Amino acid sequence: MARKAKIVATLGPASDNVTTINNLIKAGVNIFRLNFSYGTHESHYQSFKRIRECAEKQGKDVAIMQDICGPKIRIKGMTGIHEIKKGDILKMAKTLKEGAFSITYPELIDQLNEGDEVYFADGTVKARVESKKDDTLTLKALTRGMLREGKGVNIPKAGIKMSALTEKDKEDLKFAAQIGIDLVAVSFVETKQDILDAKKILAENNSDAWVIAKIERKSALKNLDDILTEVNGLMVARGDLGVEAGMFVLPALQKEIIRKANENALPVITATQMLTSMMHSSSPTRAEISDIANALFDGTDAVMLSDETAVGEFPVEAVKVMAHTLLTTEKNLIYQKETKFSKEEAFAHAAAELSQFVKCKAIASISTTGAIVRQISKFRPKKDILAISFNERLKNKLALVWGVKKTFIITQDVSETKMIYQFLKQVDNSEDYIITMGSKTGKQGTTNMVRLIDSVERQKITSRYES
Repeated sequence: MARKAKIVATLGPASDNVTTINNLIKAGVNIFRLNFSYGTHESHYQSFKRIRECAEKQGKDVAIMQDICGPKIRIKGMTGIHEIKKGDILKMAKTLKEGAFSITYPELIDQLNEGDEVYFADGTVKARVESKKDDTLTLKALTRGMLREGKGVNIPKAGIKMSALTEKDKEDLKFAAQIGIDLVAVSFVETKQDILDAKKILAENNSDAWVIAKIERKSALKNLDDILTEVNGLMVARGDLGVEAGMFVLPALQKEIIRKANENALPVITATQMLTSMMHSSSPTRAEISDIANALFDGTDAVMLSDETAVGEFPVEAVKVMAHTLLTTEKNLIYQKETKFSKEEAFAHAAAELSQFVKCKAIASISTTGAIVRQISKFRPKKDILAISFNERLKNKLALVWGVKKTFIITQDVSETKMIYQFLKQVDNSEDYIITMGSKTGKQGTTNMVRLIDSVERQKITSRYES
């Protein structure tokens, strides 16, 4: 049985070359994340081309996800990697000066006072403001860790209001549309309007990329039900969410966010610090293996590697560990999940149920937008899910969805039988398949048939077009 859950890997200096990308795909990567907090449009375009070429060469459906910065405050002007020890003194200024680094939102310094705490790098380095003079803060490190250019800055007690889309994000979205990015992760989402704004820019630039909302703010948790009505997926961004909401409530929040995504038939990614130890070690900790497994038991569609594959010493090994953990855990997974379903999801539910009792290789779904495929995935069938579409741009997007093994591209036809024939020509023609389709092919949300293609049906269809 093929692995159902998907793996997202972040591309970076440690992995952004043809050899490593090829090895990462072979090891099990389904989605590559391009972090737009770093790099230029040209460097990201070169990465994009390398991924596409490697995936095509291997015949794999691989999605590429742009992760836009959002209004995240980041370290600016810090050269090299700095090992911070408890008690170290740090200088943070509005403008770069000798002995001090700056941040991407320097106005924040005006709002900070002696005694305030500042968290860096997803809260791994905590510091307290010891003094303030003019435009410079003197901070004392409360914990040890590593800091470098681009690492995040959080102020736990401050309510800083900033738009989810910065001017840079808007330009990055236009660029993503231009090159054909499959998925876009929007950082620091607060309301559904943030999603609508991103989708509007993409649509105006001819892109139908799926928009993924990164849930990392308390306000997003309050507005989650509204956000769910507009997104194509969610990400449990545990780094900033842990800083904002507190790390001790994070496990419960992860379960709740995943549960809501599952109920709404939306793919969900669990991210941050899943295999941190493997940045410098070729083997994981037992706690990390449990964390990955528990995310799968929670219902996540995908798990994500960040620094582990971007700057870590063992990027391919980290993916192999992730893949092995997921595959082993899936042997103990409860399939055919019992969950509420809407009238629109009835045919997806029927197909998933039928696959338990009828001999078949897989559930194959003719889909224009991927909605019916996501709905089938919602019920977590044990059989593989195959997508059939005449929408080329859907192919890679579905690499994110749990249980989807492959997408087959066909030519749209008024005859449903002709489309099934095109599918049968691309698969093992000796196997039986459950197929879902709509009577108004090509129109979104019209699936109203579930059909078993057994040996008798296969023979009829094949004879019709090959005699």
